[in-house]
Amino acid sequence: MKLRHQVRNDWLKIGLDNTPIDREKVQSVLGRLYALASKPAPKNIVYMDSPLQISIALGNLRTGSELVRSQVSAQVGEEVMDQLGGGRGEALRFYVQRIPIFGQSDSDLNEIYTEWGQAWEVMNAQVEIPIQELVMSLIRDQISEPNNKIFGPFRAWNLTADFGQFAVWLAMADYLGRSWKIDVSSMTPHIELAKACGWSVLFWDWAFISAKPECIHRDEQGRLHCETGPAVRYPDGFACFAIRGVRVPEKVAIAPETITISDIEAGSNAEVRRVMIERYGMERYLTDSGAEEIHRDDFGILYRKEQKLEEPLMMVKVVNSTPEPDGSFKDYFLRVPPEMERAKQSVAWTFGKEENEYSPALQT
Repeated sequence: MKLRHQVRNDWLKIGLDNTPIDREKVQSVLGRLYALASKPAPKNIVYMDSPLQISIALGNLRTGSELVRSQVSAQVGEEVMDQLGGGRGEALRFYVQRIPIFGQSDSDLNEIYTEWGQAWEVMNAQVEIPIQELVMSLIRDQISEPNNKIFGPFRAWNLTADFGQFAVWLAMADYLGRSWKIDVSSMTPHIELAKACGWSVLFWDWAFISAKPECIHRDEQGRLHCETGPAVRYPDGFACFAIRGVRVPEKVAIAPETITISDIEAGSNAEVRRVMIERYGMERYLTDSGAEEIHRDDFGILYRKEQKLEEPLMMVKVVNSTPEPDGSFKDYFLRVPPEMERAKQSVAWTFGKEENEYSPALQT
């Protein structure tokens, strides 16, 4: 196995790890991490069961209400109140010690970036972007909607955050150290922290540490996906539901039979609406939503459904000429561009052909 594949697999494993964190190990790693900045280890390490808990805690610290201020002053003191309350906290930054790669030749650097790019694409697509963005978007929703009166304009993660096990960019340092023997020792504690815990927000005196998810479910393509429960769930119950990488409301994932036409058409996110339509059933949706039949011929039936927030939904219904095991023939719905006018034209488009070029000897 090539080293880049090994590094990729190692960091996929880190990103998908759901074991409970070892607090003694976290404390030891934080000590070494802070020492890089010539600072003592944080006096207080607060362990929380999810990134949402950290966001809400920091939100409380930033509101400045008298009730919260009195609670905070008893727990964290005036110095941390000054740092967090005004949003001027000096978040811990260890990125000033750049990885010394500039002594490499141009050809070496090109090879480094080429090799790394092949591994990065998989890790970034399967771990960092989907989980990080889904969790962050859900945090923002829960803070800005149910708690809007409390938190006002606050949004999650205004402060510098380390995404821990999902910080796939750290794998770059790991790869450079292993493959090119470049000195990345200054990044070692940061890499170890990513392996040791979930998300964190670090200050000079305080460190807020989140648990790792207790479950992460994906489909065969590595996308977050679960039809029986949350795709990502933390120990406190904070959870994200997803179908093929798209974050959806809980009932869309686990109770599609409860989806209504109103639910679908009220949605403002095109990706979520597409998942809802799929879960509802395309043929049923076209029938129940009043889609218009535009054209039919021996090749299929073309439907058009107007949509408020995006281009019309155009679907051509075709019949699979290969029978199912029970002898029946299955219908398929293929999405085509809005400018399609005829069924044969639409089917030809799915094969990358013009209508007059499409003359299959055997339709499959």
